[in-house]
Amino acid sequence: MRSSRERFHVAADALGVALVALYLAVFVARNVGLQWDLKMCLLAAHAARVGLDPYRIEDLAAVAGRGAAFPFLYPPVSLLPFAALALLPLTVAAAWWIGLKSALLAGLTVAWRRWFAPRGALLPLALLAVFGWNAAALWDLRAGNVALVETALLWAGFGCFVAGRRGAFAALVVAAACFKLVPAAFLLLLLVPTGGHRPAPGRLLAALAALALVAWGPLLVGPAARWRGFLEHVPDAATLGEANPSGLALAHALAGAAHLSAPATARLAVALWVAFALALAALSLPFLRATWRARDARRWVMAAVLLELLLEPRPMAYGFVRLAPAPLFFSPAPFHRPAGRLLLALALAAQGLARAASLQVDSPAVTFAPFLLTLAVWLLVARGGGRTAPAPSAIGA
Repeated sequence: MRSSRERFHVAADALGVALVALYLAVFVARNVGLQWDLKMCLLAAHAARVGLDPYRIEDLAAVAGRGAAFPFLYPPVSLLPFAALALLPLTVAAAWWIGLKSALLAGLTVAWRRWFAPRGALLPLALLAVFGWNAAALWDLRAGNVALVETALLWAGFGCFVAGRRGAFAALVVAAACFKLVPAAFLLLLLVPTGGHRPAPGRLLAALAALALVAWGPLLVGPAARWRGFLEHVPDAATLGEANPSGLALAHALAGAAHLSAPATARLAVALWVAFALALAALSLPFLRATWRARDARRWVMAAVLLELLLEPRPMAYGFVRLAPAPLFFSPAPFHRPAGRLLLALALAAQGLARAASLQVDSPAVTFAPFLLTLAVWLLVARGGGRTAPAPSAIGA
């Protein structure tokens, strides 16, 4: 039987989660009509359906009957789900899309909690899922981006990886990479030993071949063969500011302080980023060696999620949503205890909570806070070896 103190903690946790859920519901209702990324994807699907090139902004403008703000950026195969949504009225499609992603965010939060702390408080994870990293999830919902769909596919794949189903893991990562390609980096987990599984380089090559076939195959044969390449339109990662708080963008901002020419600034930024990547690898090596010896699949997944975001040149603001469970999984010192985990969650969610309260500060440290906070968490983990909470063997177990 629970003590009065335990009942109070449970009630406080439930109240906090309810308030987060209420804010999320109101936010979703107010932003259904925005979702500019969704509108771009639906426009591209319409263009493809009438035989136009979705990668030509002139063709998108012709379908829209007005100027198109930006072109479609994803591989042709990613048009398939939007082709179905494009058959619906825009208001209905927008409601379905944001509703689906809200449900995915709720489902991910529950799955993450069951995975890393089945008996722990839900509030720290709810705060991170909704407000963490400058409210990455809210960025995604407002923009109508695919980040939450990508995140759901990745974490379903990670659950398969932990359970030893490496074929299913590879298939789900390939599916996630059909939008932005970069998640294919997680296929490198096929090269690490876990439990009774040895490295599988053959399966890695097969998965990469499958992704190449799915992503570029339609541009070689069939109706899409006359379309432009989708990679031509990807904007420069260094120019996106708050929308892309990555290590490369930070390096570009630092290089800009030298007041060099544009080409020299770009070269210096890349040099700084490469130096950072090498230093990060050196600092992470002892932790990765220990994880290799431990053959712990969950530790590999959480480490991979943190390291991939630190090294990705263009994660975009909403890409940070997939980090949510990693800091709480490791609970690096001095955040071992329940109160410490809540404090850690509040620290990582503070910027997002301030954004929700319309409190904005124009400072480089604030602009790149998602990256800097992620780096701080990883350095604590790598230094201390990482502390993990007991949990079931896989998501949904």
